[in-house]
Amino acid sequence: MLQTKSILFYIIFFLFLMLILLFYILGVVRYITDFEENTCDMTYMFEYPQYVRISLNNEIEERYPRYGLYAYGEGFVIEKLRRMYFSGIPVLFIPGNLGSHEQVRSLASVSLRKSLKDRTPFHFDYFTVSIGKDYSALYGGVLIEETMYVSYCIQKILSLYKSKIDNIVLIGHSMGGIIAKGSVLMTPNINASVASIIITLATPHTPTLALDYTFVNYYKNLEKRLNDIKDAGINVISIGGGPRDTLITSTQILDPTADINVISNAIPDVWKSVDHLSILWCKQLVLSIVHSLFDSVNYAQKPPKIFSTTNERMQALSYHFYHRTSGKRLYFYKEIIQFETDGEWIENIQRHYTWSNKNSFKKTSSIYLMIRLSGQPDYLTIDTKNLESKDWLFACTASNIQGQSRICNWGWNLTNRTRILSDPLHRIRKTVDLNLQEIKYPGVTHIVIRITPDNLEKYVTINVDLYSYDTRFIFIKNNLSLLKNLFILPQIKKSHPGHIRYYASFDNFVDVIAVELKASGCMDPKHAIVELIEPWSIGVTQIQFFTVIDNGPKIMKIQTKNKNSNISPNLRITLDPACSYVINIQKGGIVDQISCIVRDRWYLLYTTIISLLLLFLSTRINHGHNQTPIIIITIFLSFCYNLMFECLIALAIICVFTIGLCCCIIFFGSVAHNIAVRFLARVITFSTTWSDWLLGGLNQLPFITTILVLSLIPATCGALAMLISIFLYFLNLTKMYEDYLEELLMASLQHFNWIRQFRSTKNNSEDTRQKIFNHLIFFILWCFTAIPAVPSVLVWAKNFSYNMKLSSEDSLLLQSWIILVTCGTMGWVQLPSNNHKTRSQILSSILCFLGWVVLLMGAAPHPPFYQYCIPPIVAGTISIIALNFIFS
Repeated sequence: MLQTKSILFYIIFFLFLMLILLFYILGVVRYITDFEENTCDMTYMFEYPQYVRISLNNEIEERYPRYGLYAYGEGFVIEKLRRMYFSGIPVLFIPGNLGSHEQVRSLASVSLRKSLKDRTPFHFDYFTVSIGKDYSALYGGVLIEETMYVSYCIQKILSLYKSKIDNIVLIGHSMGGIIAKGSVLMTPNINASVASIIITLATPHTPTLALDYTFVNYYKNLEKRLNDIKDAGINVISIGGGPRDTLITSTQILDPTADINVISNAIPDVWKSVDHLSILWCKQLVLSIVHSLFDSVNYAQKPPKIFSTTNERMQALSYHFYHRTSGKRLYFYKEIIQFETDGEWIENIQRHYTWSNKNSFKKTSSIYLMIRLSGQPDYLTIDTKNLESKDWLFACTASNIQGQSRICNWGWNLTNRTRILSDPLHRIRKTVDLNLQEIKYPGVTHIVIRITPDNLEKYVTINVDLYSYDTRFIFIKNNLSLLKNLFILPQIKKSHPGHIRYYASFDNFVDVIAVELKASGCMDPKHAIVELIEPWSIGVTQIQFFTVIDNGPKIMKIQTKNKNSNISPNLRITLDPACSYVINIQKGGIVDQISCIVRDRWYLLYTTIISLLLLFLSTRINHGHNQTPIIIITIFLSFCYNLMFECLIALAIICVFTIGLCCCIIFFGSVAHNIAVRFLARVITFSTTWSDWLLGGLNQLPFITTILVLSLIPATCGALAMLISIFLYFLNLTKMYEDYLEELLMASLQHFNWIRQFRSTKNNSEDTRQKIFNHLIFFILWCFTAIPAVPSVLVWAKNFSYNMKLSSEDSLLLQSWIILVTCGTMGWVQLPSNNHKTRSQILSSILCFLGWVVLLMGAAPHPPFYQYCIPPIVAGTISIIALNFIFS
């Protein structure tokens, strides 16, 4: 009865794990599919693009044969480039992991056409390097090589100019952004001040995979030198793709030393999320980057160059990437503006109203809309459409009398407090939210909106909303009770016609928000806009549009994490004043919440799986003893350090992997054996029969097999030997299974002394079954430990034509692979028997401790920086197990 209950418990727990895994898979699917459609315009080349190869000196070319430096050109520019004649401002584009040097063409072509169209007295020369197909996102050795090569390229580019050019603009995509910073900070041959502006596109400033120590050390050294960027006067802009970029999250693009961190959703005139590749060709974003570079040039200098001071460059960069208030060119606002004497002054004392020129006659003078400041209410929101004036909002003192009303002669310019707002109908839309108590100019009586005669040629709409902030604020607090912490009770707010702005704020731990706007009293097309603002990450804002027909609910996910701040995410809601709305805000569903966990914490599964496998081995050593303390401590640590969910998912993955492995051993063991036989036959030019005999002999002589596998390391790389050892381990498992079946078959054919034979065979079968189960755990541990070997093998295969030996393999990983290959192929990976209780308890305690250490790596400040420790830890564990087996 007790055994039946135990079996029932395991079945229920297994089904629970499968349910959790199903939700996790649904979260993965939701994460990689649930985002807005790509609505970017494609950039096109005006003429056929060409790339002119630029040679470095012979020593560098021989040292880096895989890489190359190119200059981009099209049309009549090509001839100048072939003659190595460069007279513009140099820009170097650095592609990312698996990228191409041809990805520069969108930026370069748009920039070239802008200089020709605007007839500027200067142009930009675009250079690019072909380094991107070497897995720099996964392999530290390649990252160092590419960084050094780019530094030599920068030297070469600056030497091409006859005039004195001492700095360059660097633009890096993905890992190219890391290389851009590393090339000016971590190389001895150039100074950091050689770069004036660094723009990174979808760059992982915080990695999620750091599988070797060289990679981790590169990031740590770069982090130590980041302050040199400020000392060198370099402006850094980090741009992310937002929700559509499922490879690099918005949290990863946050650079602590960057002047601006921004996702493409929040960039004026872009307003679109872009994926990891379209960030390079999205026309709206490319135009913003090009405009910012052109406005960063000092036209007065001869020849024109990038502004020498960071503040001057930042005026252009912040205008285009963060706080744009007017047209496509940088505009400097005057503090005080004189008003026209013949203007028409209109004062409306209503709190909520709309002004338009739909039915008015054409005006020859400006119109001034006056909004009186009377102390209450304390907030003012103005929403304009098709108002193109650069200077349009002022605070003034109405001291003169015109007719029956007072007017202003001049005003303090408030236009720099306004912002461009996205509009679904592509109208010019400007808005402002003013806290009237913060208007500290002496004697201010009115806020004035100026509408010039040029604006009156279009249909202009001005919406004015005066209100008290408290009446428009919605606070949504999470219910902390144990049974209700999965959701927030819906918060409903009703607006009235004429209302434009509402605000909502949440607790910090809210990840997903569902917003629904139900409009009434108006007809389509009326649009409401909801902006999700993350105040701790300036430049991270998302936008959702609502119409009368399509009114929700719509899901909005927090893009960046806020661990060290008490600031809450908030919503800024812009309503159409012609409608009344019911605003319904609540927390998103469980699948959407899990998708955020997948996005932000998926990499924790690696260390968690390794941890659980080490704990499983610990319990297998003390098989038959009470394992309750290990389980309780593991659950306690997981709960305290917020790793419980990852532990459940990791446990489910191990269960599924084990089932799949057993199926492969049963059904595909012969297939794997045939593959090995055919491979041997091709390598040593033997027949398959002789190869089959040779393979069987190697299985009986593990020492020779070990020598053969280890001999590959000096000629190729240790990672390849590690992957081969996994395949050999699998063949060994299939052989153990075949022997187990043969043992059972022989037991069924016994006819004499059958009772004694049955008992003996039953005991032997039980021992064999336990041995196979132990090796299944070892094999799974082998497979997951070998994950860092995959990038090394890919780099080795990619560069095989240049060099058979992978010279840049991480030494710590190499030593780990040697230990694991030796112990695995020699057959030393055996758990101790129960005959050595003291030794078994010590070994079990060591494995248990290491399992908890690996588990707590997920609670470290930067968990990916500890992933490289996994192979050495496992290698050390296997060494202890092997030594115990040898001396036993």
